Amino acid sequence: MKALLVMLLILLPLTSAKADEASAEALYALSFPALDGKPHDFAQHRGRVLLVNFWATWCPPCVREMPALDRLSRAFRDAPFDVVAISAGEDAASITAFRQRLPEPLQLTLLLDPQGRTFKDFNLQGLPMSYLYDHQGQLLDVIVGDESWDADPWQERIRALVEAARQ
Repeated sequence: MKALLVMLLILLPLTSAKADEASAEALYALSFPALDGKPHDFAQHRGRVLLVNFWATWCPPCVREMPALDRLSRAFRDAPFDVVAISAGEDAASITAFRQRLPEPLQLTLLLDPQGRTFKDFNLQGLPMSYLYDHQGQLLDVIVGDESWDADPWQERIRALVEAARQ
């Protein structure tokens, strides 16, 4: 698994079609545990636009952007678009307690990285940090810091990517 993540990081900047295919395959080979402990395989996101967000409950900007991420996910729930939020370095009990404190329940996919391996494997420069992939698994953007995910510019960007996925 670690070798696949390292390969993903190495291949992402390359522009050849072969490297693009390899980096997409590395993305779809990833798996993280869900809150219930069951594995969540990224292969199920193949053919869909994917926003992967790394966050933690102790990170104020992460907590601040979480409702906007959830609203973005809900806005495109009937589209080929997924939001996956991976808690870096926390366990299921911490995430469950966090969710219970929220005024509205989160519907986006929450995954765990209790050992914090994503800090090294994804070269996280801090939290929150997000990766936007197109429907072919190609990395489009790396976003450092919190965003207003449900604001018009992001909605328009996701809408255009979803339309391209549908063609």
